[in-house]
Amino acid sequence: MPGNRTRRDGSDKTMNRRSLLVAAGAIGLTTAVGGTAVALAEPEGAPETTLEAALESVPGHRPRPVLLWELTGGFVPAGWNALRPARLAAYDDGVLIADATRRLRVSPGTLRSLRNHATTVLRDPANARRRPGAPVIADVPSTVFTARAAGRRHSLQFEGLEETRQDRAYPTPAYSLLDHVTRLRDRTTGTGSAWRPDAVRMIAVVLDPAQPTGGTGTQPAPWPAGVPVPHPGKNEFVARLDLRGRQARALIRAVPHPDPAQWPVFRAPDGTRMQVNWRFLLPHE
Repeated sequence: MPGNRTRRDGSDKTMNRRSLLVAAGAIGLTTAVGGTAVALAEPEGAPETTLEAALESVPGHRPRPVLLWELTGGFVPAGWNALRPARLAAYDDGVLIADATRRLRVSPGTLRSLRNHATTVLRDPANARRRPGAPVIADVPSTVFTARAAGRRHSLQFEGLEETRQDRAYPTPAYSLLDHVTRLRDRTTGTGSAWRPDAVRMIAVVLDPAQPTGGTGTQPAPWPAGVPVPHPGKNEFVARLDLRGRQARALIRAVPHPDPAQWPVFRAPDGTRMQVNWRFLLPHE
């Protein structure tokens, strides 16, 4: 990831934030007051009354996440945040999906343990308060945990949670939850099957016309047939489109091996040059 990471004393309140603004979805259930993340609980309708294992038999049931582990921000290239999948998504039917690439079904007990642990940690805002004087690492992403249980959502945000582990910048429960989800993510990536839905999220970054090749050294390819052309909003240069069915398959054929570090360049019919990348959509997206 570009950019050098520098450490500074926690008393320095003029930390340089170079995070890029991109077209990423806002995390509506996390807010900050005085630099401290606050957990929010939002009613979600009728409380859960069925066991996870029985949900598959409910006609038309769409899996809902009971826990999301996401990263946001940091010093990253344009479009990176919009492309980022959840590091781990746990669903109420017992399915775990890591990085939108690997899938694993776990037992109801394993899912219940995760949900209970996450809820206990995330409903207490004190768990997201940094230790006074803890060192700050510039330009690292923030970890966001969001859990749902008994019809309520709880979410907390931690700046540089993984990077500050050695310094114990946050209370012990925050790192305990990080350990829990890390074990499940490692299990999912190591023993799970491929996650390959017929649905993808495409991110396109408009290039400066002064850079004909976008700095890649190769001429842009024609816009892929069957793929709709995204149109960024006014004064924006990053666009997002969720594609399904034939449109998704057309993009996959054009970019068969997406690499977050390598974005191929295509020329839209109007001559606009765009760097394009994609990832598979998650069930709730």
